[in-house]
Amino acid sequence: MKIIADLTEFHEQRSAVAIGKFDGVHLGHRKLITTMVADAKARAISSVVFTFHPSPAVFFGMAKQEMLLSDERQREIFAALGVDVLVEFPFTAETAAIPAEVFVREILSEQLHAERIVCGDDVSFGAGGCGDLALLESLSTELGYTVLVVDKLEAFGEPVSSTRIRRAIREGREEEACAMLGEPIAREKTGKEI
Repeated sequence: MKIIADLTEFHEQRSAVAIGKFDGVHLGHRKLITTMVADAKARAISSVVFTFHPSPAVFFGMAKQEMLLSDERQREIFAALGVDVLVEFPFTAETAAIPAEVFVREILSEQLHAERIVCGDDVSFGAGGCGDLALLESLSTELGYTVLVVDKLEAFGEPVSSTRIRRAIREGREEEACAMLGEPIAREKTGKEI
């Protein structure tokens, strides 16, 4: 798996792209990524995971939390799922200000040559998180890609999410958290809130 980090100029030829925060690469994320990888193989194009580093919530100080899994472990999972390219897009004040439509046109279309964009129905990107599923779909014909929306995976009667996993940990339901995460939680004794 090729890893692209600490830069914003990169180019791939013909790709399927999964967009998301992928905090912890929980079972819901794995479902989305597995769907994207299979779709890319069927089309004979590169499979790309596009994520932001650090996450927007951490960058803007809305979350003082450590990752559920280390960066290294997340990369191992992406590789094991068959991802060809991992883009850890540097999230800075400058990149956070990229307008959503510019993000789709310049990054997803021009740089990654996306033919397929795979995401959840709650995807958000671009300045202020204004980019969404409706924008992706509205630009698809013009830019020559299709959008595949993957339904959320449910566990214990609700969609799996990093927020639910953290809540389960705080409330002492670590077994439930691990079941949604898909593996043990690798936390260091840092005193940071999860």
